Amino acid sequence: MVGVKSEVATTQSSDADEVLLSFTKMQGLGNDFVVVKEENLRAWLQRGFAGGAPSLSDIARKVCNRNFGIGADGLIVISTSESCDLGWTYINSDGSGSVMCGNGLRCVAQWAVSNAMVNKDEFTIETGKGPIKVKYESSGRITTDLGEPILSRSQIPVGGEASERVVSVELPLTMRTLEITCVSMGNPHCVIFEPDFEEVEYGEVAVEIQCNPFFPQGVNVSFISRYDRTHADVVVWERGCGPTLACASAAAAVLVAGVLEDKLERRATVKLPGGPLEVEWSDVDNHVRITGPAVVTFTGNVSTAILEVVP
Repeated sequence: MVGVKSEVATTQSSDADEVLLSFTKMQGLGNDFVVVKEENLRAWLQRGFAGGAPSLSDIARKVCNRNFGIGADGLIVISTSESCDLGWTYINSDGSGSVMCGNGLRCVAQWAVSNAMVNKDEFTIETGKGPIKVKYESSGRITTDLGEPILSRSQIPVGGEASERVVSVELPLTMRTLEITCVSMGNPHCVIFEPDFEEVEYGEVAVEIQCNPFFPQGVNVSFISRYDRTHADVVVWERGCGPTLACASAAAAVLVAGVLEDKLERRATVKLPGGPLEVEWSDVDNHVRITGPAVVTFTGNVSTAILEVVP
């Protein structure tokens, strides 16, 4: 694969004692990540911070800073797993954790194949939501099985009665009342089929929704600007990242919400600002599967100094 190192290693530069960590910058439809291997990250921290290493949350905030760091929507740490072919930890650019990131999972799959961490076309990744099955065809076509959507209020979670689904429910806001449908794909999503939004409104409305006590753990907000039965154009405000070029778990939530509202078929193309994803909600096993690309942007080395100079 072009631009992919055969091995990610922690190295020491020839200049004095500067300790360097190799990383891979990757993206899925513009949703971008800094990817490192757990054992290398651990060695980097042990050698560079004898007096006590910073938290993974702090590392993610500084590494993902687009002005002072490498720049990314999130940090991915790839590890081994006792129950799956590999594991991962995902941290948003603001330092918050998430058990699910669909675009990130495809990047994990691409990295693992390119670096010979797996040697088969179908394998599993351990996540906080459970094992995720991956089918790898090429860097342009990676399918992840995100499992069954979570639809009960208490498990998404949102406010209200625990047994009820949140489908076409009115949510009063400062300037208007919106109809929303809520889904969890391991992380909470609020889906809004409102084609008459002005582009400038997205951010204001998304921030108000994300701060609403109806969503005790925050929420990803998806606005569907245009749709028919097999296509949907979507803009996403991601929890922990803000506006993003792509969010695969949001694409999954959009399809599920569209089916529940009888606006979309169970198989559709969800087009995000960064490009399209193929999404299917199976009526056989109730699983949602997403197919899309994962691309290496560049590789490099980062010094422990980044954790000292980034605000």
